[in-house]
Amino acid sequence: MSDDQKSSGDTGAAHSGRGAYDDASTPRDLKIKLKEQRLVIDWKDGERSEFTLAQLRRACPCATCRGEREHADENPLKILKADPTGVRVTSARLMGNYAIQFDWSDGHNTGIFDFRMLRAMGTC
Repeated sequence: MSDDQKSSGDTGAAHSGRGAYDDASTPRDLKIKLKEQRLVIDWKDGERSEFTLAQLRRACPCATCRGEREHADENPLKILKADPTGVRVTSARLMGNYAIQFDWSDGHNTGIFDFRMLRAMGTC
């Protein structure tokens, strides 16, 4: 995907066996605005979610970032690798019909953002 990346249309009914998906967790239209560092999702049920990509980086679901967040209280002066200060999304790709994965300017790319997770996050 490139600047103002877009994926439109039906993402399919089968979602690789990862549990129940419905219109509330299935994108109808998905846009990544690289210049503004925003993700906009129009869901099949008519709702819209908008996220800053920095907010998504703070919520990265990969094991490394989750581990850092879970142990942050052990050393309050530690700077987390997941801190998005100055980090930008450079590209992204759909992961089957169930998620999106971002490439970050610091080389991080292991977080897979399931559409159900994004819908549950609402609008940031």
